[in-house]
Amino acid sequence: MEQLKMVWKKGGAPEIKAPDGFTVRTFDGSDKDINAWLDTVAEGLTEKRENKDFFYSCMYSHGELEYDKFFMIEHGGEPAATVAVICDHEKKEGYIHMVACREKFRGRGVGTFMSGLAVKTLISAGMETAYLTTDDFRLPAIKSYLRAGFYPAIPDEEHENRWNEVYKRLGIE
Repeated sequence: MEQLKMVWKKGGAPEIKAPDGFTVRTFDGSDKDINAWLDTVAEGLTEKRENKDFFYSCMYSHGELEYDKFFMIEHGGEPAATVAVICDHEKKEGYIHMVACREKFRGRGVGTFMSGLAVKTLISAGMETAYLTTDDFRLPAIKSYLRAGFYPAIPDEEHENRWNEVYKRLGIE
């Protein structure tokens, strides 16, 4: 089934603060960071722990990857989450890519922080619009995207029905 799409148009940025005990830094491209990223996305985004080839094919398939827009969130030095903002500077359009939080760190506000960080990054990079894709069952992630100012793209009746079901499960009218 095709993923749901959410869009963002330039506007105000949400206030963001890393949850207690968490820090954010940019990805450095080292083998250590690639492995930390692979471990992080293996908990919910991929079916298994992948290898470096997967990293390169995944992260370089959506446009130029700028490490100053690719974040690792840590808790006590341990990788906890990741998000990448990929910018098409010509179109002034961003793409939010590979948002993942390791299971033991979920429910602590990390997703809301990452969504806000992504929006601030979009604004500082001069993007006018952005999009992301997600799955219907990723309710906490969808909630964080909505808080950050993303809204559903509804290209057809099937997507409208799916979004209605998501809203119902989230308790949103």
